Amino acid sequence: MCLSNIYRASDWKLLMDNTAKIEVKDGIVILRDLFGRILKISGSIASVDLENNEVILQTEEG
Repeated sequence: MCLSNIYRASDWKLLMDNTAKIEVKDGIVILRDLFGRILKISGSIASVDLENNEVILQTEEG
């Protein structure tokens, strides 16, 4: 099972760990973790590192 950590691009703040699903709809990134917790963030995916299981989001907050 591959789970990823999600970070904010501006400051590398960890937004979610153990992320199992990522969706992007109308400028909203929807994250769901292994336990079913959902986090919605305005922004876009800046980069995905599959080798290190890291996703970087460019958010409106920074």
